[in-house]
Amino acid sequence: MRHFSNSQTEVKVNGQRFTGEDLCPSKIEAHQSAVRKACLTLITDDIDYSSIEHLPSKYADIEQFINQMVRSADGRIRKIRPVNKYGTYRFEIAGSYRYCENIHRHHSKNKIFFIVDPIKRTFFQKCYDPNCQHFRSQSRRITKEQTTAAPPIPENSVDRCPNCQKQMAHNRKTECKRCAEIFCSHCLSDCTLCADATHCSRCKCLCWEACDPS
Repeated sequence: MRHFSNSQTEVKVNGQRFTGEDLCPSKIEAHQSAVRKACLTLITDDIDYSSIEHLPSKYADIEQFINQMVRSADGRIRKIRPVNKYGTYRFEIAGSYRYCENIHRHHSKNKIFFIVDPIKRTFFQKCYDPNCQHFRSQSRRITKEQTTAAPPIPENSVDRCPNCQKQMAHNRKTECKRCAEIFCSHCLSDCTLCADATHCSRCKCLCWEACDPS
């Protein structure tokens, strides 16, 4: 990350540089602006590989399985992209299905995608959230029996804190103002650098880095 004058920040992701809006009122908002631009560009970038409407017909049952799974939470397959020469496909998911196995619940904003190998009949989940960029779920097999029945809806652990995994009462849930994720009140505290801001521990580290005058 590089910081310019007038509270403008540049972030580097996979060799690409993304510069946020200039004249942001603070360093932390400049950093968030650059991260938002990077995420939006990477999500909507169609240059690296073309998209197709459907898998080859012999793998139609696999596509149907993914479609049924995401429809369980009002999601849909936005695009299917051939990823490499070995026949792996990337399923971009849109709608309300944002279930991430890293946090064991649906993300409030960022989208997820699946990498599907129809030859091996396996798939795993990845995520566009900056905090999950290095995460990939366990690879799972898609059996013939699964494709003929509606897949189970993933367990939504929204009532458990993603940090300490303790069950949260309704009046004990608090939203981190930086990442918008829901935690229990014990895993969140007010940030001394941001007025009236409540951050989780991982976002506090980012906040200190962004606000550090050195």
